Order: sequence, then structure tokens, then C-alpha cells
Amino acid sequence: MNFYLVDHQQKQAEAKDGIFGKIVEAVTGAGWQVRLQDLATPIAGPGFHMVYNRPVTELNCLSLRHCYFKHFFRIEPTNDRWDWQVSKTAFTPGTGTNWFQKFWREQVFSGLQIRSGGYIFMPLQGKLLERRHFQVLSPIEMIHATLAADPKRQIFATLHPREVYSQAEREALRDLLDRFHLSDQPSLSLLAGCDYVVTENSSLGLIGYFVSKPLVLFARIDFHHIAGSVPRQGIEAAFKSVETAQNFAPYLHWFFREQAISANAETVSDQILMRLRHHAWPI
Repeated sequence: MNFYLVDHQQKQAEAKDGIFGKIVEAVTGAGWQVRLQDLATPIAGPGFHMVYNRPVTELNCLSLRHCYFKHFFRIEPTNDRWDWQVSKTAFTPGTGTNWFQKFWREQVFSGLQIRSGGYIFMPLQGKLLERRHFQVLSPIEMIHATLAADPKRQIFATLHPREVYSQAEREALRDLLDRFHLSDQPSLSLLAGCDYVVTENSSLGLIGYFVSKPLVLFARIDFHHIAGSVPRQGIEAAFKSVETAQNFAPYLHWFFREQAISANAETVSDQILMRLRHHAWPI
């Protein structure tokens, strides 16, 4: 297996540390050899290939990608989250799963007051004036649609810290109605106090499940199952869904503990090999 990683990830793999080390251990323990490659190296040559968070362009290549939260990862034949297997898998609520939501809520939202503050939280991402292929509306159109769908609540939005926004994008935000506000408050604080979340597909919508915040999505993504999904339901039904109680705790347990690879689990090697065999690797 050719394993494409940046320098510090290669060092972790060599030291058998973290998810990169666990994958090396699992694969070599099954009798394979692992060749560490620089992430920028073109995918080529015989054998099988795994890249970290990079588009998959060749056969016999899989993408390893972080699954949003702490020690969780996925191994998939595409780097596009909305096409991952979990996105197409039906969610079935289990029992005895509430501990997972409670444990991580106490970790992530420690010291924050969880309440319904009468507003919508909207974490914005990039390309505000462009509708990308996995989106129903552009982000700026999403804002207008939300103001129309919920004519009473204020919207408190944040900009993505790693995005660079053009003057045209910032002017479009300034031209919005009085009920739309760009906030410099921490995202977790806004998340803790909102009534519900509206976003294209920001992971903050998923993190909101830890404090039982309903979610409306305007784009495809892998954590759509209990959300109001505009791609799946349309705008009216998606916003109507926030009024219905959801299985937040069972869903989080299913999404992370049952559908993802947990790097610190005792069974992580078995989880890794099971995913490789699922993708028809002869290991």
C-alpha cells in the first residue's frame, strides 16, 4: 500500500502514532508492505493507494479523512463527504446510546449556557455568491430563503475563519434585511443559545446535535439524516421539520460510534481492515 501523507503525518505513521500509525499497523499486520509517500506525489504505480484528504483520481485508491470530531475517521473511495457510504445508509435509532451525546456535550460546551434564545445561528462558509454543484442555492440565496421561511427570528451569522471574502460578497451581506447580523461571537456560544441552525453543510450543524439543536441544510452532506434537508425535502418541509423532536442522542452514537472508525478504540485494527475489505481490497 502506498500511503500519501504530509511530513508530520509520515512521522506519526512511522512512530505507530494516531490514526496513521494504526493504519500502518493494521495493514502490515495483515502481511502487506506500506510505502510512505509525500501527499503531493502523483498517485501512480502498482499496488493499492491511500491518500489523506485529497481527491481520489485513480483505481485502487481510497481517501482517509477526518470525520469532524476528535478521534473519528472514514475510509472512502471518494473525498466528497456527501457521497460517502454513511450518506446513503438508513439511520436506525438504537438504545442505550445517550451517554455519547452527554459526554461530548460536557466536553465541548463546558461553561456555556444551553438555551433557546429566539434566533437562528447560520455558520457561513465560502463562495457566498456562487451555487456549487452540491448546493441547492448559493449562500446569499440561502440567507434570503431563510428570512422568507422564518419571518420572525433574527439570524446571527459567522464567517469562516479560513475563507477570504471579496468586496462583492461583503457588500451583498451589508445589503440584507435588518434581521440578519454578522456576529463576532464565538460560534459555540451562538450555537449554545440558538433555536436552530441553518447552513449549507457546515460541520457546526452536526456539532449542534450535541446540544439538541435542530438543523436545516441547503446542501448535500453525510449527516443529513435527521436534519431538515432542502435537497431532499424542499424549503418549506425542511423548515417545518425543526418543530419536530429528533433522535439526537441515538443519531450521534450511530454516526460516530457505529459508522466511523474510532482511532482510540481497542478494535481499531479490525475496523480498518473491515473497511478495506468492504472496498474489495484483498487483505
